[in-house]
Amino acid sequence: MDLASIKTGLLVVLVLLASCSGRQNIYSPSTGPLRKVLTQDLDFANPIIIIPGIGGSKFIDSRNGKVVWGAFGYNSYWPATEQENKLLALPLNQSAKNILLADNNITTQSVLDTVKIEFLPPPFVSIEYSVYLNIFKSLTMAGFVPVDERDHHLHMPSSKGKPVFQFAYDWRKSNASNAKRLDAYIKAISKQLTENKGLGSYPKIDIVCHSMGCLMARYYLRYGDQDLGTLDNPPVLDWRGASKIENLVMVAPPNKGSINALNYLIHGFHISPFKYFKYPSAVVGTMPSVYELLPRKDIVNAVNQDGFPVNLFDPKLWLKMQWGLVDPKQKSVLRQIAPEYHRESYRYKQAKALQQELLKKAFLFHSLIDAPATPPDGLKFWLFAGVGTPTVSKIMINTSNRTYSKLKNDAGDGSVLRESAYAIKNTELPREGSLIHWNNAMFFYLPHIELVKSNDFLVNFYYVLFWRKFIPVDR
Repeated sequence: MDLASIKTGLLVVLVLLASCSGRQNIYSPSTGPLRKVLTQDLDFANPIIIIPGIGGSKFIDSRNGKVVWGAFGYNSYWPATEQENKLLALPLNQSAKNILLADNNITTQSVLDTVKIEFLPPPFVSIEYSVYLNIFKSLTMAGFVPVDERDHHLHMPSSKGKPVFQFAYDWRKSNASNAKRLDAYIKAISKQLTENKGLGSYPKIDIVCHSMGCLMARYYLRYGDQDLGTLDNPPVLDWRGASKIENLVMVAPPNKGSINALNYLIHGFHISPFKYFKYPSAVVGTMPSVYELLPRKDIVNAVNQDGFPVNLFDPKLWLKMQWGLVDPKQKSVLRQIAPEYHRESYRYKQAKALQQELLKKAFLFHSLIDAPATPPDGLKFWLFAGVGTPTVSKIMINTSNRTYSKLKNDAGDGSVLRESAYAIKNTELPREGSLIHWNNAMFFYLPHIELVKSNDFLVNFYYVLFWRKFIPVDR
């Protein structure tokens, strides 16, 4: 794509965003004729933690405060530049020491409420695209009190009100690794809620997660702060993370994966709708979380040119297809993100080894969250998913010419198939039900990122939070 096309496309995006800004009224039970009755029900609600999906937390350069991820333009790095690639990529050798060094370069600042496009410094006008702003704003309008988080410490509100937290995390890392951070976060919350008597007594907490954040939440509930382990020595499934949680509200969850992950690892990653701001596949290929988003074989049926099944977790397939980290076209990016390897052959060898390792660990992660298990009493699961956008369900991988094509679409949100969101056990035998013990599942005619911003979702979401307590047929 030439520079003129990119500029034209960017201008179109900016015009559309500018024309849409400020149009939507955000639903909250604090508005409307029944607001006094409905907001009184807030007394029956739990504190809430919002967990965003992949790309849903803002990254800051620890050295100079510039935005690495979550904004475009003034005081932020441009995608696919050498500086940005170096900062955003994780090391090819992902030892604990190297990951710690990478952590020192980037600070995870906050949940990405909006993506800001700002080409000139203030006081010039910037354009902001809502991501998680709607749900957070709706909750505060309803009477929830946002908790101030500074310097990685929680500062509880002095006024009475149900607290709402936003869990920002390094979405590049494995969901198992981030589940350990979530465990520490929830323990800190529980301690402060217990110590601060003025906020009342809260025996339980609710989690509201979007997209990949739901995979992390599910791992946390099952395994708590346990590491991923190995196939021979996996973590113990004892639901140790569930003791403080009452409701897990999942919005557009890729419970059995998404075809988008394969696209990201092959072609690069961008925040929807900013497709002109793309991050290279070699950068994405260093991120364990993206491999954990790859679809199960019954969700996206992958076949070769002869019609035989293809295993998307087979490292030999990735080598043969020259995907991601082993793509020859990504050599220049690999030089940028791994300059410590002075010989190209060593750099390629390490990239190949990392890709193989991350595919293996992703397969293990899937086996752990797919393992059949009955949740403890009192833990409830709620699904909000989209079915209004054709979503890829079958692909053909041609190993002779190294191409792949889409063969079939089915109902989904454009990123996640309905069967994946519902976590159906077996797509061939749907009557076997779901891997998850749902208390309720609701489907909307909405695409992936729009679902979490929808007023239709918010209306039903408040039913889950507290109105359901007055309906005896709920279990």
